[in-house]
Amino acid sequence: MTGPRDDSSRNEAQRAGAREDLLAPRTQIVTDRDDYLGQDSRDIGRRIADDQVELFVSTDVAQALQAEFTRQQPEFVALHDVGSSASLRLLTSLAGPAGARVQRLSIRRQGHGVALAVLQFVEAPLADGTPVRVYSTETDAEGPARNQIAKVLLAHSRLGVLLVGPVVPHALTAQLAPLRDALQRASWPNRDLLMVPLGSGTALAAQATQLAGQSGVAVHVTPHASRPRQVWTFIGGAWNRLHGGTRGERALSTDIAQVVAPRRVPNTEAETQPMELDAAAAAAAAPSVMAAATLPAAAMAPPPPKPRPALAPQPMPRPGGRTDWQDYVDRCAAIKGALSCCVFDMHTVKPLAHAGGLPAADRLAQQGALLLTTMNDAARSLGMGASQAEAAITVAGHHLLLRPVPGHPGIVVHLVLSATTGNVTLARMQLERVEPPQ
Repeated sequence: MTGPRDDSSRNEAQRAGAREDLLAPRTQIVTDRDDYLGQDSRDIGRRIADDQVELFVSTDVAQALQAEFTRQQPEFVALHDVGSSASLRLLTSLAGPAGARVQRLSIRRQGHGVALAVLQFVEAPLADGTPVRVYSTETDAEGPARNQIAKVLLAHSRLGVLLVGPVVPHALTAQLAPLRDALQRASWPNRDLLMVPLGSGTALAAQATQLAGQSGVAVHVTPHASRPRQVWTFIGGAWNRLHGGTRGERALSTDIAQVVAPRRVPNTEAETQPMELDAAAAAAAAPSVMAAATLPAAAMAPPPPKPRPALAPQPMPRPGGRTDWQDYVDRCAAIKGALSCCVFDMHTVKPLAHAGGLPAADRLAQQGALLLTTMNDAARSLGMGASQAEAAITVAGHHLLLRPVPGHPGIVVHLVLSATTGNVTLARMQLERVEPPQ
């Protein structure tokens, strides 16, 4: 049996230990960097920021990415444009309602800082809380690497989605030919493809049958979808069919406004207020301080800080939003023979500035994006790649010049010239000499 003196000594020791912990708290060492950053062990690349992931490679980008997919076995969705430029716009539509950003996976050579390729994606939490990535195959890479990376993403995705624009049947057959050949190989692990027609007159049933062939890959065609909300409803529904319905642990929300989790707001520090304390008050408080020294550590702990209200979600920043594009467009429109000039964003197909008369800015942006997308798809089908496509097109009485703005990825200038007063060769040289904004 223990006496009162032993209990008193034990209590004194416990109180002394509690005071020491309070004055010199122990540091907890986190042994796993992925746990600290909240990163799934099956994710590709190492997270360095909320919207940035890095992957260092020592071989070809496509081969290294394929090796990572084979080793990690992640489940993800791959969005592939066929005669359209909708995949990046869909990613922005998924991230926007949550106030999040489209994330980037930068693939770099070991020991070098320049990115060989940049993949864009968003992370959507499943019903069990596990994040699943939605990649766009529209990658920022040089030459044939873009086409190879796109094939790797589609081949190793759990669900591959083809966003098919308004392409005539014979051109669509030619654009799908490389993918059809890849599906026939035994090294194609993907078993499910979804074709989403974005053009109202696009009939894909025959194309889907021809694409699947004898590969054993299930190719499904959705009804026509004209808005991102409709496109995602079909994609989420297809994913849920593959994972046991909408009530399974791997279910994905089909509501585009709820796909991406809201951006996390870090906890703020406790607010402090200055307080005056005169000598009389200090003397009166002294007995209380002495009494507090004998209390347990839990009693002396300060109350938890009151969290501040969450900040309102911020809209996605628009590329070039802070750049003076109007001055640049005015200088481009000063070229002899210029009738109309527009600078637009390829990802959102929205004009940033316009000068001159007709065609209007919206029409120049829409048709310019369609022309460049068709050129890029044709180049990929020929195995050439087209990361920086530009065009000089002559039609009846007019010349069209399309050129990416140097130093501003995704921004394009579209210039319309009169064939009677303008010289297309001279105008192209002058357009190259117009200094872009900083």
